[in-house]
Amino acid sequence: LQEKNLDLTWQELYTWYQKSPEWKAAVDRILRAWYYRRPEDPLSERVARELYGENFEGSITRMERYATCACAHFLAYGLRLKERPLYEFKAVDLGNVCHRALELFSKKASEAGGWTVLPEEERKKLIDASVEEAITDYGNSVLYSTARNEQMIVRMKQMLERTVWALTNQLKAGDFVPEAYELRFFGGKIDRIDICETEEQIYVKVMDYKTGSKAFDVVALYHGLQLQLMIYMDAAVEFQKKRHPDKEVIPAGVFYYRIQDPLVDNKEKAERAVLKQLKPDGIIPLGTEILKHLDHNTSGESLAVPVKYNKNGSVSGYSKVVAGEDFSAMMTHAKKQMEDTRTKILNGEAGALPYKRGQESGCDYCPYRHVCGFDVKIPGYEYRDIGTMGKEEAMAAMRIEQRESENDRKGGNQEWV
Repeated sequence: LQEKNLDLTWQELYTWYQKSPEWKAAVDRILRAWYYRRPEDPLSERVARELYGENFEGSITRMERYATCACAHFLAYGLRLKERPLYEFKAVDLGNVCHRALELFSKKASEAGGWTVLPEEERKKLIDASVEEAITDYGNSVLYSTARNEQMIVRMKQMLERTVWALTNQLKAGDFVPEAYELRFFGGKIDRIDICETEEQIYVKVMDYKTGSKAFDVVALYHGLQLQLMIYMDAAVEFQKKRHPDKEVIPAGVFYYRIQDPLVDNKEKAERAVLKQLKPDGIIPLGTEILKHLDHNTSGESLAVPVKYNKNGSVSGYSKVVAGEDFSAMMTHAKKQMEDTRTKILNGEAGALPYKRGQESGCDYCPYRHVCGFDVKIPGYEYRDIGTMGKEEAMAAMRIEQRESENDRKGGNQEWV
């Protein structure tokens, strides 16, 4: 008690309660809570390997969940806790239906000759059919339960019409054409792969659809919170190398497309304003040919990709571009993060230590936040504060990592020779 800086009066009171047969048990319980600290109880390596299996499937979503909070990963994939299902249509359901509808439309559009050649009337028919089919496939009958919910179907069709219109305009701006949809690989599923083929090169672009406001974030990538696009690009490049072994395969950018139907104030320039808001966010390896293939227009602000040009023709600092070497470093780092996270999982690391970045934290949307026991008022519980790192610092760390990886490969090759 002296450690807690109690004065003599309170110490005397404590002594009285401790000597009382009636109160001693209650006081002991209070004391245990008083001195409680976060328990150091990681899984043993043996238990972790038995729980997850030596060769568990390490999806990107799973690895990002672990980077958010190791305890949340344990509760989701170890104990397999699930929220009680409710008879309602939530934001995640909207995203799933929109993804499925876009997948169905893409296949129908390809069979009809391609996105850019579809007449507007035919495009609308395919969208309506795709949304209805996606709802049926999803199996959530709540959408047909009330007139209000049925209005959601109308809203989804409007969103998909706007989405397909914008994506079609973005494709028309450059030389890329969709080649694969919903491509599955060991770590997940790529929504769309576009390619641009020349005599000697295959340029590859990866597109991921989102119904939220997600933007590409170098710092989040560094900390393992946003591995998706770079892992997708690595898989897409390998996929194209197998299909075109005689050509050089070049990454040309990774993008999030946010599915939405924005309102604009300027009626006279409404089309351009909407396209500007629906422009995908992402990152592009800097190269003249890559930029020209993505958008033939190389002046002003692109409406197809996050690039803007200065009056002298140079790329503006507001553009989402990096040097080709930096893009490669980000891909290398993402793969290393996947490997390192898998090792940590099998080693049994499962502590409730969520990340924090400014006002954002790993607890914000976590379904386990009421059962994990995390409480910053209890000694030992604290956030992993990643808000102190900036974009340039994260990129510099990944460059060093890339050089070390290259040196290791060169050293290994020389030793083998």
